[in-house]
Amino acid sequence: MGAPLPSSEQPLLTVVPRWRIAFLSFIILSLELALIRQIPAEVRVISYFTNLVLMASFFGLGLGCILQERRSLRWLLPGGLGLVFVFILAGRGLVVYEASNAVHFWLGNEQLPGQALRLPLLPAALAAFVSSALPFVALGQALARAMDRHPRLVAYGWDIAGSLLGTVLFALTAFLRLPPWAWIAGVSALAALVLAHTRWERVALLAAGLAFLVFARSPLPSQWSPYYFVQHHPTPAGLSVFVNSSFHQFAFDFTTEDEASRQTQAAVLAKWRRPYQLFREIHGRRPESVLVLGAGTGNDVAVALGEGVSRVVAVEIDPVILEIGRELNASAPYDDARVHAVVDDARHYLRASEETFDLVVFGTLDSQVLLSGHGNLRLENYVYTREALVDARERLAEGGLLVVYYSVHRDWLYPRLYSTIRAAFGDRSRLTIESDSALFNTTLVASRDVDAVQDDPEIAARLGGGRPSTDDWPYLYVEHPTIAPIYLRLLGAVAVLVLGVFLLLRRIHPVTGLHANYLFLGMGFTLMESSAVVRLALLFGSTWVINAVVFSSVLLTIFIANALVLRRWAPSLSLAWGGLVVALAVNYVFPVSSLFAVGAAGRTVAAALLIGVPVFCAALCFSHLFKREPVTGYPLGVNLVGAMAGGLLEYVS
Repeated sequence: MGAPLPSSEQPLLTVVPRWRIAFLSFIILSLELALIRQIPAEVRVISYFTNLVLMASFFGLGLGCILQERRSLRWLLPGGLGLVFVFILAGRGLVVYEASNAVHFWLGNEQLPGQALRLPLLPAALAAFVSSALPFVALGQALARAMDRHPRLVAYGWDIAGSLLGTVLFALTAFLRLPPWAWIAGVSALAALVLAHTRWERVALLAAGLAFLVFARSPLPSQWSPYYFVQHHPTPAGLSVFVNSSFHQFAFDFTTEDEASRQTQAAVLAKWRRPYQLFREIHGRRPESVLVLGAGTGNDVAVALGEGVSRVVAVEIDPVILEIGRELNASAPYDDARVHAVVDDARHYLRASEETFDLVVFGTLDSQVLLSGHGNLRLENYVYTREALVDARERLAEGGLLVVYYSVHRDWLYPRLYSTIRAAFGDRSRLTIESDSALFNTTLVASRDVDAVQDDPEIAARLGGGRPSTDDWPYLYVEHPTIAPIYLRLLGAVAVLVLGVFLLLRRIHPVTGLHANYLFLGMGFTLMESSAVVRLALLFGSTWVINAVVFSSVLLTIFIANALVLRRWAPSLSLAWGGLVVALAVNYVFPVSSLFAVGAAGRTVAAALLIGVPVFCAALCFSHLFKREPVTGYPLGVNLVGAMAGGLLEYVS
């Protein structure tokens, strides 16, 4: 006879069907992703706090798992959703401004209708964190209770399967542009049908979910893209476009007869046309081909067409914004046969294309990225870096010019931008500060082989000594490598809250031991996942498809590792720990940029190994440890709290 199974592996009297674990995990993942989309889209300030809603969901789940054996907290699901609804409703279109000399915030905007009163920045962020965490407390407790009725690894496998299903379906519906409030209403209805124990619970869940249908009504015509909540508003002068409740871009109507609008256009056109004039002065001819990065609704495309170019390639990552430009831009630049529109990440297009152009134009792609992390990996990340400009340099034809239009609102941004472009092009760089600030107030021009594109030595000496933006540090809107005080205050407030709750739970929970392994594995997993997103964004672009593939692949890797441990086909725990240490060390020292020299197939395999091996080893470690646990909730909860701590550490990474 074989040796007896550990107590956690003994057959259990199954009261809860296994599919219920997957169902709960599906509900959790779907609600998490829906709130991550919904809250920052409606309450603009939340977009500036990396992973805030994600961290809140991890904290709530971890707390609920730890409270597995305490009194039922099912009421927190409808109650928490109700609080989230109230918070979004109160803060919809919220205007908040936190003055800072170190970080530039774009939070003050009076153009969007339906704004709420001004509120302080930090309380708004804390309110979002607490309200977002509450519904997950109930779901975490229900998940731990369901998992505890089965062998640990069997339950964990069903848990991962449910998360994987939720990730895939949510990505699909994002592609189909299903709004997140529909997901929240649907998840609430499913929870009412499957999880509720009483009629009143069903009524409360249905009411909480249906309340989110209020957000179907927008003060402006709107659509949900795979990335943003996009609104637009026609004016006599053109079309205003808002993303996530903040002004994004303005499409000029170059056909308007309105005199005031034409005067404004004339001032802006004079700035737009200056690089084209410079090209004609240098070469005695007009540019024939133009690449526009961040084409948006089509202003830069219209300018290029007006200058008589023969071919325009317009690259825009957001398909909805591109469609708005096609359908609603009165100048109709995308209807011209000379225009080839491409839906792609700008950085990826620069590397994937072999075509060269007379002009490569960076539209006003102001990223305003303050911190790293996949929760705030904005579409324009890693575009205004030395490495991105080097990529753009390779797309220039002989005698070609690179053009960057930018809106500078802090004096220290001038040396940052100027030093970045000079790091890529050397002395063949020129910066012009525009007298008119409409749309943009700065134009940078550079060339790989035209000596005439040079600045006065005095300007070069005064502005060329700044710290360039690089792929290692792409934060244009952070003056120094530091953490802005508002983020430190948020970190401190959340850390005190979490520590206080955790210490209280340690006093009332019968489980002994610190379970530090689970805490550190959770922290490491979040950091590895966010690193994977950034690395793949650099290698393959930061499109929604890439992000969906990353998250799905990570979950699939965890599922496979767990299955191997369950079947006793996996390496030992000590080998898994050793493999994790080695894989992390390789990731730390391996230069990702070296993969650009290999083909697409080789780059894909190398990226999969770099990202997949540490995730696989970490998953093996977790499953080896988890199968030994006498209870489900506490170690799983500590792991989730660790994942939240990893999200906090991204603020200092």
